Amino acid sequence: MAQRKLIVDCDPGVDDVLALLLALNTPTCSVALISLCFGNVGVTTSVRNVVATFQVLESERQYRSQHNLPLLPYHLHNSPGDDSTWPVVALGSTIPVSSRRTVGAEFFHGIDGLGGVHESAPQFSPSETCILPFYDPKTLSADQVITREQVIRDAKGYIPTPRQSWREILRILREEPEDTVTIVAIAPLSNIARAALEDPPTFSRVKEVVCMGGNIDIPGNMTPLAEFNFYADVDAAAIVLATTSRTPSSTLPPSSIAVATSFRGVGDDSEYNPVKFYLFPLDVTSRHRLRKQWFIKRCAGWLDKTSITIPHPGESPLATWMTVWLGAAFGKMEDLNAFEGGSRQCAADQADGVDGAYIEMHDPLTMYFAIVSDEERSASFNIAENMDIRMETIGQWSWGMCVLDRRGIAKRHPQEPRPARDDEGWLDNTKGNRVNLVVEGPGSQAFGIKLLDRVLGDLEAL
Repeated sequence: MAQRKLIVDCDPGVDDVLALLLALNTPTCSVALISLCFGNVGVTTSVRNVVATFQVLESERQYRSQHNLPLLPYHLHNSPGDDSTWPVVALGSTIPVSSRRTVGAEFFHGIDGLGGVHESAPQFSPSETCILPFYDPKTLSADQVITREQVIRDAKGYIPTPRQSWREILRILREEPEDTVTIVAIAPLSNIARAALEDPPTFSRVKEVVCMGGNIDIPGNMTPLAEFNFYADVDAAAIVLATTSRTPSSTLPPSSIAVATSFRGVGDDSEYNPVKFYLFPLDVTSRHRLRKQWFIKRCAGWLDKTSITIPHPGESPLATWMTVWLGAAFGKMEDLNAFEGGSRQCAADQADGVDGAYIEMHDPLTMYFAIVSDEERSASFNIAENMDIRMETIGQWSWGMCVLDRRGIAKRHPQEPRPARDDEGWLDNTKGNRVNLVVEGPGSQAFGIKLLDRVLGDLEAL
């Protein structure tokens, strides 16, 4: 299998960090860019979580080398002295493309995005000066410039840049051969939309966009009708979904057209090359879970058997660090389940034959699809192809809703008669979006175990 080149657009975030660890520990993948967007937390907070991830991976390398233990795939394919394989890290959007409203998810992920890990386990946290390399030195004081240069010299595993992340996305798409770069979008789609708006021909060079967002047949997790990532920037979601259409102007609502005047698809659809787009909605991601008891069992050699606790110093830095923020996330889910009277258990728990705290693996499942072989995709995922899914950007109560035509009427050629009035082009086979909707995955328990094996490696040896 040829190595896949990835751009990861994220808002770390508990499950974002798990998704990053999954990608970084996949030898057949190369992460070219980590693009940061507002979402779970702000970009200046999430960049600290990304830097912490690389610092912990380096500490894990030293720990395993000192104890003559197997290295992780990340360590085998990334040398601390060779930055040729390191991903660029760039800050992106701090507000939605429309600037109409901004939301966050600190209520679940914690004020720092990782359950308070920077306060409860400061030994793993980078200095707050780690943000300086992401700013233009012309905007900094003389002392900050000196500190900035030192931070850049000390960085291991990543290359910071002050360039805006959507421009880094376009740079990579220009430099790499066409149809070779996969964008994994696991945050609000603001950065992806800005890249598509700024240079549509370059953006259309992407091989595919694999996106976590939306909800189809189940309630949302922000409102009864909307999922967080799409709700956080509905215009961006509408714009990116429109890139899948042969006639993008046919699906951009008026509110999105107002911010998409540079989009070549508006008024000049004839030259547009549609983007291949895979959507992972809540319907499938919420059924794939990492359970607390699986995590404890997998790490039984160094964790308390009945509860998540911080191991003693000298043990695996990666396992210790993960225990802190996963423990906080499991605790938050236990609180939510108690508040909702146990309603979060039910069918999925009965199918797995287990109960107790869990975390829904929205972003890791999406990442897993992006990194596996085509054969594994075919074997593990069920996809409904070319679905005309559109974004509601105006409704007072339906803001962020994914809209589908559920009438069961087949699309037709523009010249063919229609059985119903069709002002919005739902029945015109030259109009509408073409989204590949993922409806089934590898299964909750199977995926949770695969995730732990890939991220943590052989912990039995530890």
